[in-house]
Amino acid sequence: MPVRFEPVWSWTLTLIACVAMLAVLWLAYPRRIRHLSKVWRSALVTIRLAITAILALLLLRPFVLYENQDQSNSILYILTDASRSMQTEDIAGGGSRRQALRRILDSAAPGLKAIGETAEIRIRDFSDGIQPVDKPGDASDGTMTAIGKVLEELSEEIGKDRVPAVIMIGDGRQAATGAADVDPIQAARTFGRLQRPIYPVGIGSTEAAAGSLDLALDELDLSREVFQGNVLPIRVKLRASGAQGQPVRVRVELEDRTNKQEGESGDMVPVLVTDETRPIAMHTPQSPSEESLIQLQIAPQQFGDLKLAVEAEPLPGEVRKTNNRVETIIRIRRGGIRVAYFDIIRPEVKWLRTMNDSSRIQIDYHPIQSRFFRERHKIPIPDRFFVPGNYDGFIIGDVPADAFTPQQIQQILICCNRGAGLMMTGGRENFGQGGYGNTLLAPLFPVELPAENVQLTDPQKMLPARDGLGHYVMQITAPDQNRSRWNELPPLAGANLLVPKQASLAQILAVSDSGHPLLIGQTVGAARILAFAADTTWQSWYMQGYPEEHTRFWRQAIFWLTRKETDDEQPVWVMANPRDLTPGQPTELSFGARDSEGRPITDATFELSVTDPKGTSIPLTPRSGIGMSLADFSQTQEAGDYWVRVRAMKDGQPIAGIATTRFHVNARDPELDDPSSDFSLLREISHSSGGEFFTPDAFLERINQWAKNGLPGNALTRQERISLWDNWYVLLVLVLLLASEWTIRKKRGLV
Repeated sequence: MPVRFEPVWSWTLTLIACVAMLAVLWLAYPRRIRHLSKVWRSALVTIRLAITAILALLLLRPFVLYENQDQSNSILYILTDASRSMQTEDIAGGGSRRQALRRILDSAAPGLKAIGETAEIRIRDFSDGIQPVDKPGDASDGTMTAIGKVLEELSEEIGKDRVPAVIMIGDGRQAATGAADVDPIQAARTFGRLQRPIYPVGIGSTEAAAGSLDLALDELDLSREVFQGNVLPIRVKLRASGAQGQPVRVRVELEDRTNKQEGESGDMVPVLVTDETRPIAMHTPQSPSEESLIQLQIAPQQFGDLKLAVEAEPLPGEVRKTNNRVETIIRIRRGGIRVAYFDIIRPEVKWLRTMNDSSRIQIDYHPIQSRFFRERHKIPIPDRFFVPGNYDGFIIGDVPADAFTPQQIQQILICCNRGAGLMMTGGRENFGQGGYGNTLLAPLFPVELPAENVQLTDPQKMLPARDGLGHYVMQITAPDQNRSRWNELPPLAGANLLVPKQASLAQILAVSDSGHPLLIGQTVGAARILAFAADTTWQSWYMQGYPEEHTRFWRQAIFWLTRKETDDEQPVWVMANPRDLTPGQPTELSFGARDSEGRPITDATFELSVTDPKGTSIPLTPRSGIGMSLADFSQTQEAGDYWVRVRAMKDGQPIAGIATTRFHVNARDPELDDPSSDFSLLREISHSSGGEFFTPDAFLERINQWAKNGLPGNALTRQERISLWDNWYVLLVLVLLLASEWTIRKKRGLV
């Protein structure tokens, strides 16, 4: 029980201060009171000496440190994996992992019995949660392994109990979905901060998947909403184990809902190969364990909510096939826009084609080679671009008329007469110099087509014309800010000199700061036509910090050309996100109602239900969201289609009809799709929590050590610090001494 000090300053300064106080007391104070009697002099010196001693005590700040050994009871937790992956029989000598776990605990029983004399032992089975058991049994039927969630539940159970160690015996395979998919490492770090180390014991083989033949598809990546006829790119990850050198065929199937009613699933049929689709891909793995990204594409012609499946056809000898197929629900909408774009190879096309990321616009670009190359190689433009109905609009860049055949020029005219739009951008070999004045398209253009194109080589700032400020194409921001935003945009690098056609209905929508027309539009019969003088908007706008304005201008130009600037959304709507799930994974349903002008109806009430694959209707209670209503659905253990129905009402009256959608739960088994043990995860858990990873043999050795020497940290040394100066009675003594000295000095005439 030693006395220790924490001086206010360094020891040197503190001791100097104490000596100085004693010196003043010894040399100066007796002179002040020498006229008093010996009794009073002694009393005052004694009191002043006591005050000095207390001040020295406050400067030195002494304290006493008590140490004692806390031998209170502690708890040892043993977690035993009871998930279905423990049924895997990959143990040397035969048997399942669960049986091996029981044999390990039987071998450790003598050591655990000895540990139980000084600590309580609690055994918990775990899979997607923890379950108290007296002794692990043979059953291992847990639907998933949620190690992170298990550790969170264990932490709640432990509370403030003293747990010097947690033993976790299992294969380490985290296979959880939805809310149960909690990061095990973060949970383990919490145990480390609380000084509750986790000691995992790994069971099973890490080569279980690689040693057998297995194909698995995962991470299906595609837009869940696409417009009818647009190309839909599909990407999926193929994991191939033990299939090196064997060709793998991956194909796309799409649901056929012909004559099917709501709530009925249609037949899955293979997607046919066309010029613009690639529904089949072949891949040959080159290594025993390989992951590859497979790319496919389709162009769905039906509309509505359809099921899409991607399947890797099973190989001979493949046993586990549930992971060969992934399915989802996509929404195919009417009104998609397809634009054929012809231009020389230049950067502008790269930025225009970014709009293909939208589910509504698809720009199919066909590069046109130089005149010299075309004359030598005679590579024609495919006729499919000019079939009426295939495309809603055409954009022609710096391409002369003779790049097209006369029949193709005629087909463009036929398409325009049926409502397709036509736009020509700036260039040196188009407009009049490109020979379009001598073609059937000449009457469509809103500009004169002289024999030579005149170029404006100086920078041209694009501004709305008088007729263009309120035009749909020129609205790049809110109406009250539109003119100022155009003023902010950097000038275009150059442009063609366009002259509006005389005696026409041509409308100048944009001009340069020097007054030259830059964008001219007109409607000819069923067609809308645009003549645009520039060809490098990407360089002037997108690359100069205005990507949103660049994209919005081009998108609205395409919408106007193709007469798709108005929206025709349904008054009651519902969506599910995500739409393809694994068993047990939740989905969020969003739904709402809108009036005839597209504004949300905020006081509508909703009736919402989900019908599962067995036909059971499950009602849900909506909750409010921003501009919509929401509901969560988590009863997704059954594989198959789930149908969602929403009825909206206002003032007790229904709004339009019933909105429906559906989502799909894949027939996947997270536990058994890849049952190989994951010792790397167990090592990370031990490292993050301050524990140690054990093999079964090393675990038995450590149990015997703990039985002999005690659990780590079982006896804790507790320290208690008692201050000798920071308390009320030191202050009281100081006050009493000062008051006594002042009273005596007052009585003796010294104050």
